[in-house]
Amino acid sequence: MFYAAAQTASDLRTGGYTGGGPEDFLFGAATNVLSDFYDIPLSMGSFATGAKEPDWQAGIENSLSTFMASVVMSDMLLGVGLVHGSRIWSYEQMLMDCEIFDIIHKMMQGIVVDDETLALDAIRAVGPGPSSNFLTQKHTKKHMGDIWVPKFMDRRPYEIWEERRDGARDWAREKAKHILTTHQPDPLDPQLSEELQRIIASIEGE
Repeated sequence: MFYAAAQTASDLRTGGYTGGGPEDFLFGAATNVLSDFYDIPLSMGSFATGAKEPDWQAGIENSLSTFMASVVMSDMLLGVGLVHGSRIWSYEQMLMDCEIFDIIHKMMQGIVVDDETLALDAIRAVGPGPSSNFLTQKHTKKHMGDIWVPKFMDRRPYEIWEERRDGARDWAREKAKHILTTHQPDPLDPQLSEELQRIIASIEGE
């Protein structure tokens, strides 16, 4: 059993579902306190923006709601890929939501401070000076992969963006098409598949 939280305020102008805003995020944090008190796992509706399509609003709402849910240590997060208050499914939004979670997951790891990360030997080897850099150091090469690299955030030079005028939503759509075309999920365990078929058959026979 788990506690399902998909709390939201109402828009004062229409009475409609908001899907984002400070009240929603605080409601989520409060719900987490309740679930901890009752010792029940929490499934937090941290995505499921109120935006109608993958856009600026969706990015803000899903980033802040997921960050809040992560800070208060919700057990499960749900809503990835859903827009318009869980009424519409978007493949582009799903992949961009995964990038949002990836950023927050990296942030939640914090900053590790130990002998390896302080890299005092590399600092001594390079020394001060206007031409000094760490690019040739083995320590730098060893830890370059620790830096987070986006899939859909645009970090290209301006002139390349200006020439192509594409961005995250275009790339997410192409990635989704590629996954749908090429991905082959692992088959279910034969015993599990047989049991599911038995259950389905028993229901259909009623």
